[in-house]
Amino acid sequence: MKGLVAKKVGMTQVFDANGIRIPVTVLDASSCMVVGKRTLERDGYSAVILGFGEIREKLLNGPRKGLFKKAGVSPRRTLREFRISPEEAASMEIGKPVSIEMFAQGDWVDVSGVSKGRGMQGVVRRWHFAGFCQTHGTHEYRRHPGAIGQRKTPGRVHPNKKQPGHMGATHITTQNLKVVEIIADRNLILLKGAVPGHTNGLVCLRPSIKLAQKQARASKR
Repeated sequence: MKGLVAKKVGMTQVFDANGIRIPVTVLDASSCMVVGKRTLERDGYSAVILGFGEIREKLLNGPRKGLFKKAGVSPRRTLREFRISPEEAASMEIGKPVSIEMFAQGDWVDVSGVSKGRGMQGVVRRWHFAGFCQTHGTHEYRRHPGAIGQRKTPGRVHPNKKQPGHMGATHITTQNLKVVEIIADRNLILLKGAVPGHTNGLVCLRPSIKLAQKQARASKR
C-alpha cells in the first residue's frame, strides 16, 4: 500500500467550478524522501522507509546516523514505514524525494496523525455528559459525573468507565477524505475537511481502505 508523510500547514477554502465553497486542509510533502527499503529476501516483507524533515546530525543516536550514512541521504527527523509490493518498491529509489503525484484529484485517502492535546478535562467536555439540572437545589454539582457505584454486586467500578482524565494527544485516523487539488510544483495536497493534529504536525496519507474493500467486494459479484 502506497503512502506519504506530510506536514499540516493549516486550513483554507477553495471554490469549485460551480462556485461552491469547499473547506480544505493544506498538506506540505516537500521534504519527504525515501531513506530505505525492506525486501522479501532480507526482511521477509516488502516495504519502503520514508523520512521527513531535516535535522542536525549531532542530534541523532548511533543507529540513526548509520542508517542515513549507509543510505547516503541527509538526516531526517521523522521516519515512517509503508508496506508496498515488490514491484512498487523497485520503482522507488533511495535518496529521491517522493512525488505527491501518486495521488490524484478525486482520490479518497485516510489520514493518520496525533490529535490536539486538551489536557485534563471533565466528563462534560470529554464525553459530552449532559450534567445536572440548573435548579435552585443544585449547588456546585452542575458538571459532575454522578454516581459510579455498582451496588453490592460486583462491588467495584467496571473497567473503561467514562471518567474525567487526559483528553486528546492520541493517534487517530480520519477516513475517506477527498483530494480536492494537487499543486505539484509546490508539493501541496488539498484535502476536503479537517485532518488530525495541530498546525505543523505530521500526518500519514494512505489510500482509503474502505474504498478498496468496497471495490474488492464489487469485483467478486
